[in-house]
Amino acid sequence: MNFKDILLLPNLITLFRFFSAIYLFFYYSPQDFNVFILVSIIAIIGLSDSLDGIVARRYNLVSELGVILDPLTDRIVFIILLFWLNIFIPNSLIYAILLREFLVLIGSLYVLIKGLKINVSNKGKFATVLLFINICLFVINSSLSIPFINQLTVIVIIFYFYVAIEYLYNLIYKSG
Repeated sequence: MNFKDILLLPNLITLFRFFSAIYLFFYYSPQDFNVFILVSIIAIIGLSDSLDGIVARRYNLVSELGVILDPLTDRIVFIILLFWLNIFIPNSLIYAILLREFLVLIGSLYVLIKGLKINVSNKGKFATVLLFINICLFVINSSLSIPFINQLTVIVIIFYFYVAIEYLYNLIYKSG
C-alpha cells in the first residue's frame, strides 16, 4: 500500500465523507437544520458514497488503500448517520440495518483474511440508494405525513437483506 494513494481524488472524497459525518455527529444535531437542508446533507453523503467509486474506475485511480478505505468508510459513515438521525428513524429499522451491516462486516473480514476478491453488485449499490432515499423520506415524514413509508421501508429492508445474503452466499460459493 502506497501512502501517497491517500491523495488520489477518490480517496479524498472518501475521507471527506468520513470526516464530514464525524463532524456533523459531534457538532450538530439534526434539529439544527431545516428539513430541506437535512435531506440535502443526507443526499450529498449518499452521492459521495457512489462518486468515489465512479471516479476511481473512470479515471483508473483504483488503489489498494481505496479498496479497503471505501467500504470501511461506507459502513462507518452509514452507522454514524443512522445514530445521528435516530429521532427520525424507527428503532426497528436501525436494528435491522445494524444486523445487516454486521453480516456484511463478517463477510468482508472473511474476504480480507482469505485474500479473495468479490465485486460489489449493482443490486448492492441500488439497495444502498433505496435505503438513502428511505432515510430521506423519514426525515421529510417529520414535516409531511407520508402514508406509504412503512410499507416502502419493509420492501427496502427485505431487498437490502437479500443483497447481503446473496453477497455472503457468493463468498461461500467462491471460496468453497
